[in-house]
Amino acid sequence: MNKKDKIAEVTFSLALKCGFDNVSLNQIEDTGNVTTGAIYYHFKDKNDILKYIVEMYILKEIENFKKILKNYKGTPLEKLRFTFYYHVGLNIGDHSDILELSDKTNVDYKQHHLLLTSVYYQHQELRNLFHNMNLEIFKFYKELIEESIEKKEIRSDINSEDLAIYLFTIFKGFIELSTVFPKFTLKKFIETNLELIFENIKK
Repeated sequence: MNKKDKIAEVTFSLALKCGFDNVSLNQIEDTGNVTTGAIYYHFKDKNDILKYIVEMYILKEIENFKKILKNYKGTPLEKLRFTFYYHVGLNIGDHSDILELSDKTNVDYKQHHLLLTSVYYQHQELRNLFHNMNLEIFKFYKELIEESIEKKEIRSDINSEDLAIYLFTIFKGFIELSTVFPKFTLKKFIETNLELIFENIKK
């Protein structure tokens, strides 16, 4: 791993634990065993590190996922299940953690979600990156639906844009609910929604 990515990884891990705005440059230096000079060689300031993390993890991860799903064989329901679990950090194919940053283990998706939410509200300069991310996810769902319709795997009278909005709303909803409403597990939220979705779209 190059020095720039190491700095980003260390900052990301620290931010998950205590929030990005509470992370100091001294903590980054000590935890990552890097110098102040190395940090400023690669980044203008701490916020520049954050921008790089968002670009590196969020935007890159969407592209990586699209490549993975192209090779994933399964029914529309299986693909949707794979998608939902993947985006909370679990590859249900081999039960491995898929986060690009951090040490790839022990990353709590709830902490991850809360971190990104706080970054969105506290760093307005990065909001366009989040908007672009959400647009790409929405487009992905729409393409998945259209492909399934074309293959005659689901009902042909479905409006792909409307269903994409519905799926994306559910995706955002179960992540939020599993974070603030611990009565039910993440799996319960995902599987219940998948069952109801497929009952409405199957042929």
